[in-house]
Amino acid sequence: MRLPNIFESQTEPQKFAAGDIIFSSGDAGDAMFVVKEGAVELRVGGRTVEVVEVDGFFGEMALIEEGPRTATAVAKTDTVLIPINEKRFEFMVHEVPLFALHVMKGLSRRLRTVDRTTM
Repeated sequence: MRLPNIFESQTEPQKFAAGDIIFSSGDAGDAMFVVKEGAVELRVGGRTVEVVEVDGFFGEMALIEEGPRTATAVAKTDTVLIPINEKRFEFMVHEVPLFALHVMKGLSRRLRTVDRTTM
């Protein structure tokens, strides 16, 4: 299922080369990202816990709980990302209930995956 993003056409994509660090664990989080092209590795404790591909998203936890990043995101390939800042995130949650449900399902799936890999 594709994450609904009514701001995509109004948002400047961000480009990263393979190996670029998008953000690091502990960084302040001011946006989540949707992968438009390429793939992104999410690393916790130096270990890859997920590869996020086209139409996938990451970075939502920092917006939901307003805390520091819990993972490091690294471009696995040349990558184009669509950022969703906090203001747009809150608007989408309020105006597009499917957006909020999709984010919750993705977050739940990701947490289960991390739990399985750390046990």
